[in-house]
Amino acid sequence: MNPDHHLRKEAWISGVSNAIFNGLIAWLLLRNGPELAWGGQSSFAFDVLATAFILPFIVALIVIPLQRGKLRKGKLESIALGPENRFQKFADRLPHNTFKSALCFGLSGLCTIAPLTLLGFYILDIDSVRPTTYSIFKGIWAGLMAAALVVPMVLVALRPTTNKEV
Repeated sequence: MNPDHHLRKEAWISGVSNAIFNGLIAWLLLRNGPELAWGGQSSFAFDVLATAFILPFIVALIVIPLQRGKLRKGKLESIALGPENRFQKFADRLPHNTFKSALCFGLSGLCTIAPLTLLGFYILDIDSVRPTTYSIFKGIWAGLMAAALVVPMVLVALRPTTNKEV
């Protein structure tokens, strides 16, 4: 197994599926509603904060056990990209426990991705967004977030010591 090929494949699968599902769900929920604003009942800020935590948390709860299961069955091999790789550095700092790792991914999204995203809205002076426009944004944004974060998730699952874990 080529580690780069496996990581690219997982990033594509996670990115595309999350883009489609998140964009579609946003469109179905918001299509007949009012414009989204920073605050209030239809707040894009709250949605960004919630999604930045929930999406990585749930994806990690799915990806890590699936990858570990494939490792245990011999369908995949351990991956270690080396201590200089930024994704490997991040993955190596995370707990071996799946739930704790998922919580770390969720908090990473909440504390880094959400503020940077909202900073972009602020810098671009965006006060409100039409539901269809937000649905497109959310699909693309969620897809990119999932594609980027699935790489360290796979590295957490497939690190050489993982086969000793539950």
